[in-house]
Amino acid sequence: MTRQTSKAQLLKDIQTERRRLEKNLSKLSAGELIEPGVTGSWSVKDLLAHLAGWDITNLQAVKQILEGVYPSFFQHYDKDWHTYNASLVDQYKIEPFEALLAELDDSHRQLTTYLDALPASDILNAKVLRASGRSVTIRNLLKAEAADESRHALQLRDFFV
Repeated sequence: MTRQTSKAQLLKDIQTERRRLEKNLSKLSAGELIEPGVTGSWSVKDLLAHLAGWDITNLQAVKQILEGVYPSFFQHYDKDWHTYNASLVDQYKIEPFEALLAELDDSHRQLTTYLDALPASDILNAKVLRASGRSVTIRNLLKAEAADESRHALQLRDFFV
């Protein structure tokens, strides 16, 4: 597999999972959007704010890695990113729902447009080292984003069936 093909597959995975989530989202009623319990105590709106926040977080992290800087969001790590996720929900959850959807679309477009413009070698090879010596790569951030999108798409599907 060429570098360009590997890059294309990473971007396709992120976009495919987002489309799957949006497909599941399109089946929901207005009342279901605010019903808690999609992911623990989160409503659908909370979940969407979380995803918009991670799009922007990952965009910033990619830029930091390319600058040789350890991504700043790691300073907020706690169990399951609980505190950071809560702050993203608070920051990105907006009303009305249509504005939240637009924000989600915009954050995803910002991330994917930026990634699409990067050389495949940057996406596949760029990394920074943690103080512990473990590396953080753009490739792994993107794989984690796709996995998170997939998990949340399934949660939406399963919660409302």
